[in-house]
Amino acid sequence: MQIGSIVRSVHIAVPQGARAIVMRILGDMAMVAWYADEPGTSELLNTEPFFLEDLIDTGKLVRPANALMH
Repeated sequence: MQIGSIVRSVHIAVPQGARAIVMRILGDMAMVAWYADEPGTSELLNTEPFFLEDLIDTGKLVRPANALMH
């Protein structure tokens, strides 16, 4: 999992079908932006921290608009 990974979760706080983009990773937590369905095609629900163990990587990757290029 890396910044820009699209993730899902079965955590009780996440609506079924929601997907998120990992915006930042710090230790064992990630700041994620949750969307009602696929990011970019559905409404932004909220942005909040989640433990990495509660996130399931979908294998898809996007580059967030505010990501730094190296």
